[in-house]
Amino acid sequence: MNIFNPLSVERHMEFNLRVVDVTGEEPNVVKFEGDVEAVLEIPLSRIGVKLDKGDAVRLVLSREKDADFKKYRVYMWGTVYYIGDGVTRISIGGLQLDIMRELPLKVGEKVYIGLL
Repeated sequence: MNIFNPLSVERHMEFNLRVVDVTGEEPNVVKFEGDVEAVLEIPLSRIGVKLDKGDAVRLVLSREKDADFKKYRVYMWGTVYYIGDGVTRISIGGLQLDIMRELPLKVGEKVYIGLL
C-alpha cells in the first residue's frame, strides 16, 4: 500500500483488494476486503465490466490523471466529500466509494480512481 506523501513526486495510493460481494441490481454494490475495506457503487453491466466474488483487484487513488488510463478495468474521478469516523467517502457523479479508513485527503479534493 502506498499512502500520499506530501514530499513525494508520486502522489497516489494503491490497495490490494478482493471482491467479497456483488449485488445483482444496478447500480451494483461491490464490497472489497484486503489492505482496506471498501464499498463501491457502480453499474457494471452498463460499462461492460464483470466483477465476481473472489476476484483480486488493485484500487488506485491519485490526485493526478494517469496518462495511461486505458490500462484500468475501470477509471473515473470523484470528489472527496467526507472524512471522519473511520471512513473516507468519495462521490463519483451520483455513485459513491466508501473506504473504511481516514485517508490523507481533503474534503473537496478531486481524485482519480482506477481498478486494475
